[in-house]
Amino acid sequence: MAAARTGNVVPFLAGVTLVVALAGGILMRFLDQDTFPSIWDGVWFALQTVTTVGYGDVVPVDTWGKVVAAFVMVAGVTFIAFTTATVVSAFVSLEQRRSAAADAAADEAEREHILTAIERVERRLAAIESRLEP
Repeated sequence: MAAARTGNVVPFLAGVTLVVALAGGILMRFLDQDTFPSIWDGVWFALQTVTTVGYGDVVPVDTWGKVVAAFVMVAGVTFIAFTTATVVSAFVSLEQRRSAAADAAADEAEREHILTAIERVERRLAAIESRLEP
């Protein structure tokens, strides 16, 4: 998916979800006309369904309306799941970068400590060797 590679997953999914809600609302108007006397009633139902709010003030009665509602429900749950996963992934990546930077700093400090200790040992060894030489 091109959107995932560019890091624009949430806006892409939001756009798809909005299109699903609008299309679902329009379909509801034409498939379940008794329950949804206007397109706006259908869009209202689809928006509250896709966002998983589900007030329940309007619900499909006709079978085809229920089929459309099921599709809108799945789209809404998918949007929320992917959005949650994207946000969590961003936080995990940030923490991994922070952890890697902290580990690198700790490794560098340990390396410097070891080098200092080696230099001290070399100086002491050189002093000992100079005393032993005739």
